[in-house]
Amino acid sequence: MRIGTALATIRHNMERSQQVQRILDFISSHPESYASLAVCRRALDPGLPQVDRNIIDELADYLHQAPSEEIAAYYSIVG
Repeated sequence: MRIGTALATIRHNMERSQQVQRILDFISSHPESYASLAVCRRALDPGLPQVDRNIIDELADYLHQAPSEEIAAYYSIVG
């Protein structure tokens, strides 16, 4: 039972990491898209006027500690 739980945790962490990377890749490639702006506004600041490299760095820090449900929501916007 413990091994199964450990494997499920590893699988979940890998999937989460892949989702975070996909979100960051999309926003880095498309900083002027409405999807990128929507994710950054929801995660960081509702009044954010645009996405730039500093915002993407802030977002990366934020996403690494954000709840899994929030990651899934952002992933659904850009994925």
